[in-house]
Formats: sequence, structure tokens, C-alpha cells
Amino acid sequence: MRFILAFLLLPILAHAQESRSISCRFLGFQTKDEPEPLICVAEGIEVKCPFGTSGMSDPLKLTAVDGVLAFIDSKNRKPACSVSIAPSIHQALIIIMPNPQDPEKPWRGFAIEDSESKFPTGGALVVNLHASNIRFVIGEHKYMLKPGDQHGVAMPKQRDDFNMATVAFEFSHNDQWAVASESRQRFTEGLRYLILTYTDPASQRPRLSTYQDEPFKAVATAKTKP
Repeated sequence: MRFILAFLLLPILAHAQESRSISCRFLGFQTKDEPEPLICVAEGIEVKCPFGTSGMSDPLKLTAVDGVLAFIDSKNRKPACSVSIAPSIHQALIIIMPNPQDPEKPWRGFAIEDSESKFPTGGALVVNLHASNIRFVIGEHKYMLKPGDQHGVAMPKQRDDFNMATVAFEFSHNDQWAVASESRQRFTEGLRYLILTYTDPASQRPRLSTYQDEPFKAVATAKTKP
């Protein structure tokens, strides 16, 4: 009898949902106006998640169910987007972008691990949202990224008396490399930079956007019952 009961319980156990708490911040990318907050829904709890375009939001504690954060629109209450969270991520920076390809879900997002090893203080994190390979130089660091890849670099040692280091980006096009940006940027302790490379929707030319950031702050909670 015990064997039969255990066998009958197997399908229920197999479909049991796994939930875990994630500390998240948000950044709105490629949005023209200040967007309305999204609402993260999990286990009967709703959390309003603002995502501005000028910088990262304050952190919020969200619940990922089966490795996914589910968001609805704050106005019409319809599904807005879902974001997969890797099992290794406990602190995340969520990038939210418009999703013109799917009118049923107007937003799309992805998670960046917001840890010292992936996004080092004093250094930078480069994310390639461009359709082809990129390569970049930050001080003594030289690296190439495939589409969708990301790479964190420590504070460059090759800095001048003003803590400025060389920052240069090239994009691959028709088996050739084209310089997109070449400048000098200040790197100091306590600050870090998020650099997103992408294709400009209007001109279809390669671009990059840089955001100054501080190390991850303490988690705040803002939960309300629906």
C-alpha cells in the first residue's frame, strides 16, 4: 500500500514548483519615455517594479518560480514579459527593453548577475546586444564578445594621473572591423560602469550606451497583496 501511495504521489512531486528569492534592480533600455512600472507576480504576492532610463533602480526582493520572474502590465494587468534567472544568480540587474516583435508581450528582459566577480567595483561590465561580434579595449584589457555575451573587467591598471584609461570599441561588419568609439574614461574605486553595445533601431548603426553605477545596495522590499 505504501508503494502504491508513493507511486501516485510521483506526478504531484514532479510538478512541484520551486521558488527562491532574488535581489533585483532594473534599468529601462531603448525606451523613449519614462515607462510605467511593471508588476512582478509570484505566489499571490505582487511587487511594483519601476524601471527608469537614466540609471539603475533601487533593489527589490522578488520571487522567481521555476527560475522565472513573471511580470504583468500595471494598467491592463496583462502579461508583459518573463525573465529567466540562472540558478547561480542571487543578485540581479534586470534590463527591460521594448519588444515590438510580440504585441502580446510588449516588453522583453534579461538578467545580469550583479556580483563582484561578474560586475567588479572600479571596473566595467560589457554586454553585447549587437547582432555581430564586438571587440573592445579598456586599459590593458582586450576582449571579443559574440552576440548575447557579456564580460566583466577589473579596474584597469593602465590609468593616468587623473585615473583615465583608454576605452575603444569595434564592431564586426562584413568580415571587417569598424571603430565605433574611442575615448578615455575615468575609473575610480567605489564606482563601476555598465556598457551596452547594440544596433540603433532608427539608423541601424552600431552604438554603445554607458551607465555609471555603484556596488549593489542593501535589498528593500515592497510587497502588497493583490
